[in-house]
Amino acid sequence: MATDANRCIDEYYAAFRAADIEQMMRLWGERPDIVCIHPGSPRAHRGVAEVMESWLLVFARELNIGIEPRIVGRHETGEIISVVIEEAITRPGDVAPTGTILISQTWRWLDDRWRLLFHHASHGRRSPPSQDGMFVPNGGGNTRH
Repeated sequence: MATDANRCIDEYYAAFRAADIEQMMRLWGERPDIVCIHPGSPRAHRGVAEVMESWLLVFARELNIGIEPRIVGRHETGEIISVVIEEAITRPGDVAPTGTILISQTWRWLDDRWRLLFHHASHGRRSPPSQDGMFVPNGGGNTRH
């Protein structure tokens, strides 16, 4: 049976993968103190209008990356869920994940459902792509293109 944390994360990634702003914003608490930070963002986005605007900007970009989330930490009480997620990122042309995004989220039981209050995502490690399964010109010699 899925925990509340798993259900929250499943709903979040369904909205993210669909780039559906309405679905995403239904997850958020309708409060002035919500906060969202995206990887590389120059600032924290606060309140419903700023958080929605930040997601519109994310969804406007091409989102053709593969994302495999894995919950690496969680704490659940009757009213609060805190999760830490590690996303394995596969970019176009990569044959395997080559980077990570680290995410922390806080959800609270409000209005008879779980609502997202805080989301902080930051770049994790970026490793070079694996040579396995990749075409290597001249058998991997020292040619440059």
